Amino acid sequence: MSEIIKGGYNDRECEGNSEKYHTGKECIENGCKNPAGTAWSPFWCVDCNIKRIDRVTEQLGEISEMFKLKNV
Repeated sequence: MSEIIKGGYNDRECEGNSEKYHTGKECIENGCKNPAGTAWSPFWCVDCNIKRIDRVTEQLGEISEMFKLKNV
């Protein structure tokens, strides 16, 4: 796994993760009762959104590696 750089979506101090974006609903992640809403999604809480975006980023990196052309 590549190193995750902190800033923006994964920085709990970022304005995009502030209460300003809370929707008044709970996070949609199964079993999570935290308030939903960040600048990146109205559906997940900050913690679940960080995990979600990190997971997607890692998966896209793996897909990218699969499609790189090899020197022949």
